[in-house]
Amino acid sequence: MAVRGRHRRYQPNRINRASLTVTAGGAGMALPLIGTGTAEAADVDTWNKVAACESTNNWSINTGNGYYGGLQFKQSTWEAYGGTAYAPRADRATKDQQIAVAEKVLDAQGPQAWPVCSERAGLTRGGNAPDVTPMSAPKKAAKAPQRDVKDVKPEVTPQSTAGRGQMYTVVRGDTLSGIADERRVSGGWQKLYEANRKAIGGDPDLITPGQRLALQASQKKAGKPQAAPKPRTEPKQRAEPKQQAKPKPQQKAEPKKAKPAQAAQGFSAPVAASPSTPYRAAGGSWSKGYHTGVDFPVATGTSVKSVAAGTVVSAGWGGSYGYEVVIRHADGKYSQYGHLSALTVKTGQKVGAGQRIARSGSTGNSTGPHLHFEVRTGPGFGSDVDPLAYLRAGGVRI
Repeated sequence: MAVRGRHRRYQPNRINRASLTVTAGGAGMALPLIGTGTAEAADVDTWNKVAACESTNNWSINTGNGYYGGLQFKQSTWEAYGGTAYAPRADRATKDQQIAVAEKVLDAQGPQAWPVCSERAGLTRGGNAPDVTPMSAPKKAAKAPQRDVKDVKPEVTPQSTAGRGQMYTVVRGDTLSGIADERRVSGGWQKLYEANRKAIGGDPDLITPGQRLALQASQKKAGKPQAAPKPRTEPKQRAEPKQQAKPKPQQKAEPKKAKPAQAAQGFSAPVAASPSTPYRAAGGSWSKGYHTGVDFPVATGTSVKSVAAGTVVSAGWGGSYGYEVVIRHADGKYSQYGHLSALTVKTGQKVGAGQRIARSGSTGNSTGPHLHFEVRTGPGFGSDVDPLAYLRAGGVRI
């Protein structure tokens, strides 16, 4: 049964959050800093966003691709920068310990150690020092072989190399059409599927994190290529690797671009569930002193639908709301969907009533998987109106 979560009081971050195309941040640990100075530092919030891009914020991930932990260290880099003082591999170290090692990598190599994800997360030198305390390993622990840091090649993570070469590593939330669009694959998702049919299997909707996909078809041709199966409008839930603990939000298109819903003039419920925390519930958990929306307790990965036709004005990170989508409707009202795990629309895209726009999750300041739904008179926080009354006026009974 889904946890009845709610979002907590918003606390402004110390840096400007980037509007990431990948999804799930974790809260940092407020502990003293050990091991690195502030000159070449980054705060915990920034490292969380790098990890969200690299590993879906799974700090113990090991998919067998040669990269380990939340920040996807190569073993040689982990050893060279003192990581073995904490654990044999990065995936066996704590989050604080991985950040402590990453600070040393950042100091020596700069943000380009994570070429793609550093840009998405806003990772730069000279930021605030992370509040972490990496616990030291036992004094009698076996010493790792000493290496000169100068001999170590710059760290290059799977997600970084995915954008440089002709191969792409699948991460949580990816779809074939999204990959094809982002990497500009000639022929679209059909050609991408054709080039990777053996790796993917018979269902183009079912790709799994960790898979390596060729972005160009082989030049060898043996007869007429077999037509790719047509993806379903509602693809199956993707399987996660055994080590995957949390889903990762990815802003990707669905396997086949969804057409506007036929019932564009009507209204739809955002999820198929009954509400839990009501609108204007009072308490200190919310920055306005009351709940500005209504919560629906649904499991991570549940389809979230636009309640009415409109235009997406925001799709990305929304502070305490985690990954969110905001849609402007024809009547001038705005609907907002928070704590998402995956986004399937982009800013500027037109959507229809009942069209899937995202999947639910527990990102941002959330105590558990649920959808936070708001209706506003403007696009920003603080202009809320009763969301259930709005839906009822449109004929939706919840």
